[in-house]
Amino acid sequence: MNVLIATYLSPTSPSGVVTSTNILVNDLTSAGVNVHMVDATNTPVIWRKCLGVLKRLMRPLGGAFYVVYDEFAYFTGIYLSTRKLRQSHFDLIHAQDVRSGVAAWMALGRNTPVVLTCHFNDDPVHELVDTHALKSGFTKQLTAWYRYLFSHVKNYLFGSEYAYIKSKHLLPGNINKLILPNSVRLNAPVNAKETANPTETGKLIICNVGYIDERKNQQLLLQIGRELIRRGTTNFHIRLIGDGPKRAEYTQMANQFSLTDYVTFYGQQAEPWRLVAQSDLYIHTSLNDNCPYSLIESFAVGTPVLALPVGGIPEMLPDGAGALHGATVVELTDEVLTYFDAEKRQQLARVQSAYAAKVFDSQINLDKMLSFYRQLLGEPAPAVAHLAPVS
Repeated sequence: MNVLIATYLSPTSPSGVVTSTNILVNDLTSAGVNVHMVDATNTPVIWRKCLGVLKRLMRPLGGAFYVVYDEFAYFTGIYLSTRKLRQSHFDLIHAQDVRSGVAAWMALGRNTPVVLTCHFNDDPVHELVDTHALKSGFTKQLTAWYRYLFSHVKNYLFGSEYAYIKSKHLLPGNINKLILPNSVRLNAPVNAKETANPTETGKLIICNVGYIDERKNQQLLLQIGRELIRRGTTNFHIRLIGDGPKRAEYTQMANQFSLTDYVTFYGQQAEPWRLVAQSDLYIHTSLNDNCPYSLIESFAVGTPVLALPVGGIPEMLPDGAGALHGATVVELTDEVLTYFDAEKRQQLARVQSAYAAKVFDSQINLDKMLSFYRQLLGEPAPAVAHLAPVS
């Protein structure tokens, strides 16, 4: 089987989509699938220079101009990158965003089926409207554009039922879908609880992984840290793992909250799960997420997870085990404090790890995806060897 992976993101983008794409490529390759990938770095040089000029003109104008540039640049970049491959044979296109999928489909002659992994949290239009404060007139045009794109895609992989429900108003009516949560393969053993940071020694280590921005909401963890100190609880240290536009602001906030000795900003990490494994508690503060890798990696290394029950996250937690229900910082701090008890953390970790072993198993989910591929291609399922019954 020959699969073309299409994504507008470059391999160095600080995004969970890049993590997902890399895992997809590695898993398919390990299963014997021939994989070729096109991304933003494959855009022809001349066109990339033209887009660079257009970017300098349009993006600074913000709002609708910013969005129009991105839609045009990403679509045409993938289209031209894929056109260079039109003499190659691909059984299917597995796209990481609908623009790339449709652009690649058109470039290959409109005959190759497209599978789309839906990484968006609500739907792509809603996210763009929120990010750029778009006006209603332009929002209607953007909605029409995305409905046009989605109309050419029939096969969908959703990380959660939530993501499907929130986006189905944009989708054609006769789709072939599979709810397939993210999964991970950790490529090396973990040396748990080791730390080279002397300020963390002997303290309960709380960690958070993610792009440091408003949606990921790491400021909430800083507010909880301030409330802990106000109550006289000082035997903790917070690890913020990642980078992003709010890092400088949150660093200043930590100083204002007198948390300088209680917070470490670790920046972007190639393998953030190593720092998670060396932590006692993971707290996910995001205001919306579909199926974040940081939670799955925490389950995989046995670090208990607390998370706001937003987006697709309730589907990731066994019977709500680990959901934070407080409506205020005071209430959330009350909940977090109960997990300063080691036995309660261990109990939560056991329940979550057992659930994750069933839901986020990488081999099981890879087999489901390959079956999905074969179904849309009309191929028979591979023969399964059964043990002879014991007489």
